[in-house]
Amino acid sequence: MTKYTGTKCICCGERFADGDDIVVCPDCGTPYHRKCYLAEGKCINSALHEKNVGWMPDAPEEVPAVSASAVKRCIRCGAENPPELRYCEQCGTPLINMEAPRPFNEERESPRHDSDMSAENGFTAVTLNQDSDIDGVTLGDLARYVGTNPIGFLPSFIRFAKTGRKISMNFFAFLFTPVYFMFRKIKGWGIAVVIIMALLSVPDMIVMLASGEYSDVKIDIGIDIKSRSFVLLTQIMLYLTMVLRLLAGFFANYIYYKQARRDITKIRAQGEDKRDDDLNREIILTGGTSIGNVVLGFLIYTMVSVGAVVLIGKLV
Repeated sequence: MTKYTGTKCICCGERFADGDDIVVCPDCGTPYHRKCYLAEGKCINSALHEKNVGWMPDAPEEVPAVSASAVKRCIRCGAENPPELRYCEQCGTPLINMEAPRPFNEERESPRHDSDMSAENGFTAVTLNQDSDIDGVTLGDLARYVGTNPIGFLPSFIRFAKTGRKISMNFFAFLFTPVYFMFRKIKGWGIAVVIIMALLSVPDMIVMLASGEYSDVKIDIGIDIKSRSFVLLTQIMLYLTMVLRLLAGFFANYIYYKQARRDITKIRAQGEDKRDDDLNREIILTGGTSIGNVVLGFLIYTMVSVGAVVLIGKLV
């Protein structure tokens, strides 16, 4: 590449390219295609000769900014998509409201308080509202999905989206593990947790039946509850139950967040022709809480635990 590449020949108006046969005026330095200079027979840049100054390259022309408007940038993964697409080619996120402001991603530097001498030089503040983008869905949709107690969930959801972390503490999920998942309509996980905890409770149930704690009548199913192996099994089941509760307490919010994002994205993608009020109502009905699910979980728990005891009684 030469220093003339990209500038125009003042004779033919074409830009010089790499490899062009270029000659320059010995007096002012104006470049020409050799054939152009030979055709003119002299330098035609008379203005420079009159002023007795040398030739300087023109400033590069400004390229029209068409690329930004010709593509749709995904608000979730950042991939650039052709303007005619409605869903991101990379992650499938709906490419709707692309020009809408995303305050969640607009950070501003806030000045330090004079009294905060231990802080670093300034801190980053983020402005949030119901239209703020939280990893592809809006904060308003997440609040509608959660329904009751959004303040207890939304800070964790924002943290998951911004940091990528998956752990936060949910004491309700720790203390009432099966009830939490069913109550929050996390049905798949809820049924799985109910069945597992029902099976883990079987040794304790056998002890209670044999000791008469369930009723005044003792029910002996033929197992020596004082044997070393049975006591060890009871302790193992107790430890496994505690591990399950801890895992639920640490990861329940993240599981709920992933389900909320998945359900909201699906509703928005399938309802592009619906009114916003109808979509909001659908999000509210899909999320929220359910006492009916809690009753269903209790029935499943009872059926599994009692069924397991009866089966063991027949096998022993």
